Amino acid sequence: MKNKKKILVLSPIALENGRGGEISSIELATGLNKFYDVTFIDTNILIGDKLLSTEAIQRKLNDLKKGGRLLFATFRFYGKTFAFPYPSDILKFYKLTKDKEIIYSSYHDVKLSLIIIFLSILHRKGKFIIGYRKPLYSEKLLSLYNLKYRLSILLFSIFKKNIVHHTLSSNAKRFLDQFYNPNSVIHITHGIKLDNYTSDGKKQKNNDILNFVYIGYLDGIHKGVDVLLEAITALLEEKKNLKIFFEFCGMGPLDKKVEELANNYPDYVRFNGYVSNEKIHEFYKKNDVFLFTSRREPFPRTIMEALAGNLIILSSKTIGSVELLKESDFAFFIDDLIPKLVKEKILEIYDLWNKNPEKITSLQIAAKKFVFQNYSFSKE
Repeated sequence: MKNKKKILVLSPIALENGRGGEISSIELATGLNKFYDVTFIDTNILIGDKLLSTEAIQRKLNDLKKGGRLLFATFRFYGKTFAFPYPSDILKFYKLTKDKEIIYSSYHDVKLSLIIIFLSILHRKGKFIIGYRKPLYSEKLLSLYNLKYRLSILLFSIFKKNIVHHTLSSNAKRFLDQFYNPNSVIHITHGIKLDNYTSDGKKQKNNDILNFVYIGYLDGIHKGVDVLLEAITALLEEKKNLKIFFEFCGMGPLDKKVEELANNYPDYVRFNGYVSNEKIHEFYKKNDVFLFTSRREPFPRTIMEALAGNLIILSSKTIGSVELLKESDFAFFIDDLIPKLVKEKILEIYDLWNKNPEKITSLQIAAKKFVFQNYSFSKE
């Protein structure tokens, strides 16, 4: 019999953004809905182009009950999105939470922190859970990024009676344990659905060419794609007749640069543009090496999907990638995100494949086994 405990799950930005956080929020809510009475809502905050259609969202929600939206007044200025909640919608949100025993939301910004604190004061019997999907600090000590997290941590340390913190990363838990009672900070890794990866992806790979793939947002500030493009350009200019191929899937500010590289080197580079989440597993399965050049990432969902597709990982050293891949033979880390080192790491993997392809195959098999054993949705 279905447990009648009532839970509300909030995605702090619009589902149409279609990134890992929004997909994870849907999966969390639909998974809980099998056992509890779950209501799911999002906001109207769109931070870029729409990546998920209404039809795709509905398919993912399946029969999950959606309780509307928390509306914000939004505008863009110099490429940044600014959003301010409508007071009337905060009241509607409160009415929606009144009969819920648990309210879960991923951390987004100080405004959302204040809304949750306000609701927690009014709704004393509810338990509020804040989920952290991003790194909790930046290397730039005085950055706005650090400031917003410190301010939220301060606020939650003052108003803390019925607020619990959930981290995907054990590093994030250790960080928050410095400010809160460790019993109020829980570390549960959010696994991924692996239904599309149960078959043997090796059958789809081309053993005559080493195939690299980048999947994700195409920008330089967060994802380091500018460095990756420079490294690949230098490699293709210096080395001729390599049995190598690069694919890019995604969209963003650098999509024209990626398209230009593909036009300049059509025998070595292909740009696929945006690929829907329903089809993306096909690109993981047919490639060999996943290119991950993020500058800052908490617990990268794309790496887990890549591992499930039998890919070894060429990765920058972020908090999340190091935590996920530490001590694994199938991860090749870049010591510093500069073109020269990225190029050298690509060549290192290529030379290994060229001299010992069986070794690459064994690493790919180990990668898939690792993610199925540790990060499957069913295990979580």
